[in-house]
Formats: sequence, structure tokens, C-alpha cells
Amino acid sequence: MRIATLLFTYHRSHHTEQVLTSLKNNTVLPDKLFIFQDGLKPDEDDYEWKKVNKLIQRIDWCENEIIVSDYNKGLAASIISGVNYALEEYDAVIVLEDDCVPSSGYMQFMTQGLAKYKRNSKVYSLSGYCWPITIEQTEYDAYSCGRVSTWGWGTWKDRWEKFHRDNDIIKRLKADRIKSENLAVWGKDLESMLFGTIIGQYDSWGVYWALNVIENEGICINSAKPLIKQIGCDGTGTNISKIDGHEIEIASDLNKEFNLPDEVAILENTKKAFADLHGSHTGLNHKDASKENVLIYGLGNFYFQNERAVCENYHIETFIDQRKHGWFAGKKIIKLRDVQKYTYDKIIIMIWDIQECINIAKELIFQGISYERLLLGNSLYGRYNQNIDRIAILPDGNLSVTADGITVKVRSKDEFNNAYEVLVDHTYHYFINNNKKDIVLDVGMNIGDASLYFLANQRVEKVYAFEPFRETFMVARDNLREYLDKPSRIEMLQYGISNENSKRMVGFNSNMTCGQSTLVDVRERAYEWYKKVGLAKSQDEKEEFIDVKDAAETFMSIIQKHPECNIVLKMDCEGEEYGIIEELLEKDILGMISFIMLEWHYKGKRSLLDCLEKSGFSYWCNDKTKDMGLIYAYRETISD
Repeated sequence: MRIATLLFTYHRSHHTEQVLTSLKNNTVLPDKLFIFQDGLKPDEDDYEWKKVNKLIQRIDWCENEIIVSDYNKGLAASIISGVNYALEEYDAVIVLEDDCVPSSGYMQFMTQGLAKYKRNSKVYSLSGYCWPITIEQTEYDAYSCGRVSTWGWGTWKDRWEKFHRDNDIIKRLKADRIKSENLAVWGKDLESMLFGTIIGQYDSWGVYWALNVIENEGICINSAKPLIKQIGCDGTGTNISKIDGHEIEIASDLNKEFNLPDEVAILENTKKAFADLHGSHTGLNHKDASKENVLIYGLGNFYFQNERAVCENYHIETFIDQRKHGWFAGKKIIKLRDVQKYTYDKIIIMIWDIQECINIAKELIFQGISYERLLLGNSLYGRYNQNIDRIAILPDGNLSVTADGITVKVRSKDEFNNAYEVLVDHTYHYFINNNKKDIVLDVGMNIGDASLYFLANQRVEKVYAFEPFRETFMVARDNLREYLDKPSRIEMLQYGISNENSKRMVGFNSNMTCGQSTLVDVRERAYEWYKKVGLAKSQDEKEEFIDVKDAAETFMSIIQKHPECNIVLKMDCEGEEYGIIEELLEKDILGMISFIMLEWHYKGKRSLLDCLEKSGFSYWCNDKTKDMGLIYAYRETISD
């Protein structure tokens, strides 16, 4: 069998010299060395290119042929045309690029392997590069895998004939159960690489070669010890960045003869070793009686970020995804309408966006699936899982959120985010350094999460909670139901706080309860924002008559009932805060309050701070955006 050795170079003289020196010092020299130098790019400095040309012209230690291109072909075209050229006359090729430095035993390994497996049509490629993985040690000096390495590789003419550039190959692989599994196991990175090549981000031929081998279920033989050192991770390579981290020191303690297996087969442990490199844990996810059988709803970034953990704990029967189709890692991708055809223990909703999770849960329940068989991926993995004790799906498809022993029902992403701020970020944490009990005025109770947070504080004697919108008020009642028979701890009042007593007709939307305002103009501004970001829909709009009551009158009656207590004012009332604070200052009631936590909206904080300063408060601020922020105001000295 005639074997040609090919070296592809361009304008990196330092790299090229290292490769040539190492190749010259091999225990086996090339029968014939073909050196392909790509043509210089227009307007590029020719100094390094000429240095490379002089280096290759001086080769006298083996038979060689130098082919210098008249124009710049680029990496992919150079390699494809060069391999095709050599295989017109030779039976097999050994291919090196100018950043692949071979060990002294590399040529022995390659020539021995190419000769041994020349008639084994299952074997598509041979490589001296050692993937950065840990595999089970065997008696052999090589192992089998399903991923070609394009660094220090070789192949045969009949197998290279199956190479073709086909941008539709991914579609074919995903349309087949077995091939989709092989793609996931050996080349999870190849789809993005192919896309990058198509749009011109990369100049890769290797992505097509790797996909061709996977499509044909080919086997690749790799050296068990590193015989190739990749030195192109210095930022000089066409498709390699400085941070790829593939540079491995080559082995020097190698025998002249390599122990290569007669029978080639891919071990399960090799697949597992590749899973964290270029592979997929889903491709290794098989039936296991010790694991629950699940359907995964959502095949996107959130699933892939937590893929390993999901596969370690569950057996995946299939995926549900409304946008994708075909197969992934040997698992069928189905639509929601097909769920009833499958046997499963649970459906895990692996979607990051909370609003979409709620929508999906409601749709699944509408389809007749019990809420008890639904799990939220956010309750198992990711940031929410780390900070929230439990997120459960309720019978109506809404969620209950539990943190630090406090449980709140939420119906939207808006309410979830608000509960997260209160229960996890502790937005309304405060402390007054005296021995008095605290009375909390919760203006803008919303769904009751802040009231629950205050009631968990043993210093709080009672909470007065104000919420004007009926639907939101009823959700708050449900969340606060354990306190409903304890009027000494909380009094829930279904009206808003303003600087006047009045009745108003205001728009209401259940998907934006945290943005509702009793001021018509402020509410409309908030609604436009919620609609713009997709949280509120026009079909959910309705109007509601609400009551608002004067802050000075309301607060004064409460203060008079608790003369020995600290008065703590929490306000999240979407624009009403300006009129309330100004009136409290004017009526000399602001000075009766010990601690204030308020969220300002749209008009800035300066006028509020002026009022607080006039009443003797110190403060600090936390601006969320240019239109919204928090003010925490306190008195320097509060006597017992």
C-alpha cells in the first residue's frame, strides 16, 4: 500500500520549522512528502510567507514534491484539493498542518495503523492526536471513537471518496434515531460549527468530514498516548483561538511497534468520556429501572445547561418541543398533541422563562394531564433552585413559591419576580434599634408576599395591608389565609392609599398586578411597557371601580391605636407615593413614622428626598432603572 504524507502550510515559519524538524526525526520517514503552501493573500506582507517557502525548498531528507498555490485558497479548499491530488496516485494519506508537531513515533503509528485497517471499511480515520479525555486503560496503544480528529490524521482513498460538503447533512442526521444519537454522542458542537462555516465565520473542511463519518457510522482510531502536539492555540490559526486549550504535550516513551487491536469496537466508557468534551449525556441516557421515566418539555438552552444532571436522575423517554422536530440524541421530538401516546411517570418543564412555564403547565393540565405529574425544571436546577426551597405547580397551573418557610401563590412572571425580590433578595428587610414592637403599613399589598415577610418577623406586632383591586386582594387573602383568624396580627383593607378620598375607574390586567396603579395616567404608561415586553395582552384588559382613601386620615387613626410602637411604612403604590409623602409632611404625620421603605416611579426621587430631609430622615437609595428605584429612610435616634 502506498502512503503519501502531506504537510499544509502558509506563512508561519516558526510553526512550520517545528513540524519539519520533528518529522525529520521520526523513526519512520515519509515515502514521499507533499508540501502544499497556500498563496499569499492580496495586500498581506510576504516576509513570513517567503521564510516558509525557503524552509520547504531546503528539504532534502526525503523524497518530496512542493506545490505552491498561485492564489490564496484558504484552509478548507487547500486541504480538500491537496488530499484529492495525493490520492490520485496513492492509496492512503497522512495529513499534517503547520501547527501539528509529531512525536518521533508518530509516523510508525500512522503507517502501521493505515496498513492494518486498510480493508476494514468500518474504520474511516486514524489520528495521533490524543483527545483531552480520560479513558479506561487497555492492553492496546489505541482506542476507537466516533469522532475524527483533524490534527495529525490519516485515511484511505475509498473512505475519502465519501467526503462531500453538504449543508443539509445535519437535517438528515436529526431525522434518524440512530444517527441523531451518534451525532449527539460524538459531535454536539458540529451543528454550530457547520452554521459558522456556512456564514463565513470559519473556514472549516473538518466539520464536513466529521459529519460524513458520523452519517456513515464510521470508527476513528486514536492513539492512547499523545503523538501530536497542537501548537496553533496561540491565536495564529484559522479556526483556533487562544483559549481552545487543546495543546497537549506529546509522549516520548514509545516503542517502535504499536499494539493495535484486531477487532475495533467503541466502548461505552469512551462515549462517557466524550460526553463532557464534544458529546452529549442525552445520547448515553438509556432505560434504567432505578430512574423515573420522564418526558422533557423544552429542548433549549436551559435543558442543555442542566443536561448532565437531568440524565443522571431520570430516564428520558422523549422530548416535547413545539418548534423543533425529528430526533435528538436518539430521542423522538414530539408535539404536545402526541403526549398521550407515551408512557411516563413525570413531565419536566425545562423552560427558563417563568411565564412560559405557567402557560405550558396550564396547557398540559387542559390536555388532561394531572398537575401532580408535572415538575418544573426551575425547581430542580439553576439559580432559582439554589435560592428557593420549592417551586410547585398548582392544580390550576399557577405556581407556589416557598422560601425560608414562607409560601406564596403566584400567577405570572411579574408576581414571581416580585415574590423573589421579597423572599429571596429581602427587599424589605429592616431593623430598628429599640425595644418597641413594630406596626407595618403595607401600602400596595399586591398578592401579600411582603405582608407574609413582615409577619414572619417576631418584632412586628401587626400589619395593616392595603390593596384596592379585588382580584389581587383575593389572591392576597388566599396567601394570607393562615392569618385570617388572627385580626390582632393583620388587617386587610380593600382600598388604595392616596392624598384624597375618591372612587375611580381604572384599567386592570391580571398579568401586571405589580404594575397596577390607582392613577389612570401612570397605569396606562405601565400597561404600554408590560404589553411591549409581552407580559400583558389587550384581551385581558378590563376596567374596575376602586376606592382610595386619604393617607393622613388613615395613617393617623392607626398611629393613635399604637402609641407605644414603631410605625414602619412600606409603599409600592405606582406613583401615588409623591402625593402621599407630600401630604404626610404637610399634616405633620411624616415625623411620626420610624422607618420608610418606598419604591418611586417615573418622576424621580428628588422631591421625595426633599420631603424626607425636611422631616429629619436619613436615607439610602437603590435605583433599579432611570424610572424606578427604592428609598430606605430612617431616623438617627428613635427612643424606647
